[in-house]
Amino acid sequence: MNTTMFASRRQVLVGAAATAAALTLAACGKSSDSSGASGSSEDSSGAVTITYWHRLPDKDGMTKVDDIIATWNKENPDIQVKATKFDGAAQESYAKIAQAVKSGEAPDLAQIGYGEIASEYLAGDLEDVSAELAEGGYEKNYASGPMGQCKLGDVVVGLPQDTGPLVYVYDKAAFEALGITAPKTWAELKESAKTAKAAGKYIASWQGDETGYLMSGQAAAAGATWYPVKGEAWGVECDSLESAKVATVYQELLDEELIFVPSDGRWGDAFTAALKDGTLIGTVAAGWEPGFMLGDLGVEETSWQVTYLPTFDGVSENATGADGGSAVCVIKGSKNKAAALKFADWFNRQVPGLVSQGLVVAANTEAPVTPDSLKKLWGGQDVYGFLAEANATMNPDFAYCPTWPSVTAAMNETGGKVTTGEAKVADVFTVAQETSLSSLKEAGVSVAS
Repeated sequence: MNTTMFASRRQVLVGAAATAAALTLAACGKSSDSSGASGSSEDSSGAVTITYWHRLPDKDGMTKVDDIIATWNKENPDIQVKATKFDGAAQESYAKIAQAVKSGEAPDLAQIGYGEIASEYLAGDLEDVSAELAEGGYEKNYASGPMGQCKLGDVVVGLPQDTGPLVYVYDKAAFEALGITAPKTWAELKESAKTAKAAGKYIASWQGDETGYLMSGQAAAAGATWYPVKGEAWGVECDSLESAKVATVYQELLDEELIFVPSDGRWGDAFTAALKDGTLIGTVAAGWEPGFMLGDLGVEETSWQVTYLPTFDGVSENATGADGGSAVCVIKGSKNKAAALKFADWFNRQVPGLVSQGLVVAANTEAPVTPDSLKKLWGGQDVYGFLAEANATMNPDFAYCPTWPSVTAAMNETGGKVTTGEAKVADVFTVAQETSLSSLKEAGVSVAS
């Protein structure tokens, strides 16, 4: 699991500073060295040194980042890379990047969550590398959905590293015992949920603390584009027809008490307890969750499986939206953008090493291999292989707005009220619309009428 990635989503981040006027799109509205090395440089031999700040777990048993980079350095004497691991919270890393940019000591590359890309660009901390992307031909190496998360209109800030495609996970044996199968449509899920409820079980959950990404991701899966760039302005379409479809199915499940609603959300004790005692036998989950969610069961093998989200009509092709993930972005002030992007592309394609770090890799150049221990936990399924296929079904037109941290915080607050019955699911999307409009205007970003 990319622990740093999901931890970043659980932080309430401040909106980006209103420096949009100085930016192009934003006007429409940037051997482990613990010193925090300062940007790229060139030695007397002409070799370029690229610095990279990452937040990967890098724990024992994983392929170490330094070892991956050592291979690059051996094969590329003209472009040498130094990596620094940042151990703090994600928002702290963004603050450090901003400080480094101001002082002229920023790295060439850093890990940025998809939800923070627009706000970091708006703040002036990321470079536009669209020309370098085109020259290097790197875009073909990534699924279009994750690649789209790195774009703001015509601006490109980096390359996708890991993803979190929304999927449906379920206990196949428990389903078979009830005479039901993995739902292909939301209507089928509702009917199967009635069968499960009669047996004291649930095949779906409401997660108040994850509302922002779960609901936006499912709207994306339904075909929504919340923030279309319109000329030099941002569109805001959070309360779209696609969003309304998602709100309707979840409200029906809640009204008929067919869905598991832990009072303490996804990350409290109730969710884990329901998995352990077999009360919760199915749910929508982020693609990075299969890497750890069954670990608390205390067993080596289960009959759980991972599959695609239900569709609304049973005819549409499988589709999904993003729930987390991050990119390796080129930081403002880098003097060697082309070299930095070349390394980022190579690094993001080191699939076995990145899988060992718990990532759902965005690169499509090599099939990931699921560790045997994880295969056993998921009924023998090649989980990472499936997730790689799911990447290819991700909505490519669902980038986040520059004030997304404020929006998702407001959505999560309303999601908590849905948990207690103080709000309806539709209110989540209404709040997303209202908060997007108000926060963008407050940040000085142009909003399309």
